[in-house]
Amino acid sequence: MTAVNGTHMAILGEDVVAASRRQARVDAFHPSYRRFIAELTSCAGELEDLADSFPALLFALVSGFATPAKRAHACELVCDGAPLREAADVLGLAWWLRKLPAQAFSEPLPSFPTDQEFALRIASLIPREARRQPIWLARVGRAYECSGEAYALWTARQGDLGGPPEDLFMFMAAWAWFSAHPGHMGHRLLRRPWTSEMSFKRAREEVTAWRQRLRLVEYLGPGIERPWLTDGIASGYSFVALRTADDFVSESVALENCLDQYADHLHSGLSAVFSIRKGARSIACVEIGLHGEEATMPTIVQLRGARNRRAPPEVWQATFGWMGSQRLAPLSPRRHAPTPIKRLEARRNLWRPYLEFLTGSRHEPVFRRAAFRPPRTPSREERRALLQTPHDPGPAVQTMRCDRELGAVPESGSSLPLE
Repeated sequence: MTAVNGTHMAILGEDVVAASRRQARVDAFHPSYRRFIAELTSCAGELEDLADSFPALLFALVSGFATPAKRAHACELVCDGAPLREAADVLGLAWWLRKLPAQAFSEPLPSFPTDQEFALRIASLIPREARRQPIWLARVGRAYECSGEAYALWTARQGDLGGPPEDLFMFMAAWAWFSAHPGHMGHRLLRRPWTSEMSFKRAREEVTAWRQRLRLVEYLGPGIERPWLTDGIASGYSFVALRTADDFVSESVALENCLDQYADHLHSGLSAVFSIRKGARSIACVEIGLHGEEATMPTIVQLRGARNRRAPPEVWQATFGWMGSQRLAPLSPRRHAPTPIKRLEARRNLWRPYLEFLTGSRHEPVFRRAAFRPPRTPSREERRALLQTPHDPGPAVQTMRCDRELGAVPESGSSLPLE
């Protein structure tokens, strides 16, 4: 039998405990970063201790935060026993991140503001439940990088941020950014801009309505140059073609209907919408489409007054008179609709300011792919759902309104929803 050295066994036991503790510290981080954590912390015990004392600082050192020179300087400070705040300041790492455990970090950290006011406000909004912290930090970080400080604080106040799809958050940040930058097409197409007092439910509705307005640009491009029918006057009423996205939005506001949500009905180029005016005031709108029996001849698809009310007989009579004065020719979508190249250029002009804001960030290529994804052609059932009403008058005449999920007027005769 061989005698066992008690001291040697004690040392082995301590090594096992240390290795187990080290592995637990590494495993606390996201799987994508564990190998880098293990490699860095093997160099010095002081760096390994960061897993307990300041996980955000350790994560920043392995995730490409700041510059290589600053990361090297921060490592030296930690190994020399300097205060951790000094190391964080060298990196430009916000001190309030020390409150978060290792499990909260799943993607590279943004350079959050380091001022005291922002730190006090954001620190009080950190979720208490550990399961919510990773998605909360990721959402808040993207909100800050994609739209700014105020929007990040608003996002941090919201409840469950894990339910809505990623696509919604990408465009919600763009919507909030355009809300603060007037003068761009994206701002003009807002139905209501983002404010820090807005609820998440209201914001979601407004983003949905805004994105539907953006689809007008996808289908209309810079505008229809040659409408199927020409503008004209009949019985004292003026008939003016809606050519651009701005035209549809303005007419929607004037008549309090959802023409601004009408993009899916314009995708084929087989219909045209005209504003009916008395002087400078919009009275009604008429959609002209193809006749069911004579495929090359126009017919009235729908004619509605303000708030989707029935148009008076004199408006109908004037509309028939205006149509009767037209020089008719077969409808050709290729001739009357903007070319794909012009539509693409219009989308580029729309998104250019925001993409310039995102330039250099990891979010720019992701958002670019989402923004320029080819528009999906809606099915006949989807287009019908967009235009259907509780009191459908039949296939020949349907109202110019959309599904309530798109933020349209709630009921016939009511005004636009208020906050």
